[in-house]
Amino acid sequence: MPAHIPISQKFRAKAQIHAEEMASWESKPRLDSATEENIRKNIRPFTHTNTADDFRFAGVDGSGDYPSFSYADSFVYVATASGTVFRTDPLHGLKEERVLVEPNLELIWLPEDRAKADGQWTSAFSSLAGYPVQKVISLSDYSILKKQHAGSGAPIEALVLPRASDTANCGIQLRSVAEWGTALRLIESDPPCRYVLMDTTLSLPFIKTKENSLFHEHLKRLCCVRARERCINLFTISKSHGMPSIELIEALAREALGLSEGKVAEHWYLRLPTDDLDAWSLEGVVESRQIPPVGAISYLFRLHKNTPVMRIDMDKVWWEECFKDNPGVEQKIFQELDYSGHDQRAYGYPFPIKACHDRTRLSMAERTVLKKQIIDAAVGKGMKRSLFRDASAATGHS
Repeated sequence: MPAHIPISQKFRAKAQIHAEEMASWESKPRLDSATEENIRKNIRPFTHTNTADDFRFAGVDGSGDYPSFSYADSFVYVATASGTVFRTDPLHGLKEERVLVEPNLELIWLPEDRAKADGQWTSAFSSLAGYPVQKVISLSDYSILKKQHAGSGAPIEALVLPRASDTANCGIQLRSVAEWGTALRLIESDPPCRYVLMDTTLSLPFIKTKENSLFHEHLKRLCCVRARERCINLFTISKSHGMPSIELIEALAREALGLSEGKVAEHWYLRLPTDDLDAWSLEGVVESRQIPPVGAISYLFRLHKNTPVMRIDMDKVWWEECFKDNPGVEQKIFQELDYSGHDQRAYGYPFPIKACHDRTRLSMAERTVLKKQIIDAAVGKGMKRSLFRDASAATGHS
């Protein structure tokens, strides 16, 4: 923190008030004795795994510049995502086998004029997904889920498209489509992978609304459909599990594994209950959160004591076909995920995702080069260089 920023007595008093509120919220009892017992009974251990048969892991991650720059009432965005494939290797653990031929890189120009911007959105979505927008919607099972949970479908004209100047929402949509479009390319590529892993969730934010939807919701569910068809484990892994009082569940995991006070429970998983499958619930913990997401099954799990409890989401139909009532296959998932997390650069976390993050992340130098190429091309077409603005740089925020 810069030395010139004053920390007043008023700020310290507010910090104390908020600290008390946070502590009170975290200590709020959320688990009754019956729920605690159900958690203990459903926590499953798995073995530390250093060997694996011959198969492939793929990882996906995205980046971009949201926006890269602006001019007049228009914004230019850069969205990118990349996919890497690793093969199990008896000597090296995981050996990088290949990367998608090129990153899923897209340049998007969005004017504030809504009619013109809608066409730009459609073009960008189609390019990033690798399929026309309408085809993604027709092939996905999102509309089926939406009819089950909202009572209506989701026509293409009801896609939620933010204004060009709503940079945060534009960035979320473009990055999500870039990542899921890359996942779809990996799912459809040969030779097939056993796992496609992503650092996100299977949440569907608009699934319970009557008409509106986000394009990446349709694309996400199309990935689930295609992964089922190709017998691929499409899993999303989130380091932020989105649940309060996780320390209570960790304490119950320690008890279930027979560990003494002060020890950290590792190599365990817990499938989160759903209304249609289980006679118990975590309603007091998840409260209004949609966990598991519609159309998905979720687990909490921990690979290593030095990494946090994470959440994994998988397609519910795929889970019912392959893992339901099959504890041996279910356990093998986590053993193989454990195997993927033994690289020292990301110990306790599946390395294919970390490797992809490192590959796709845009450095400041790369962002500068992209800006220069775009502006030079525009100037070559007769535009004035002075029109282009990097808002962050212009105001000293870069």
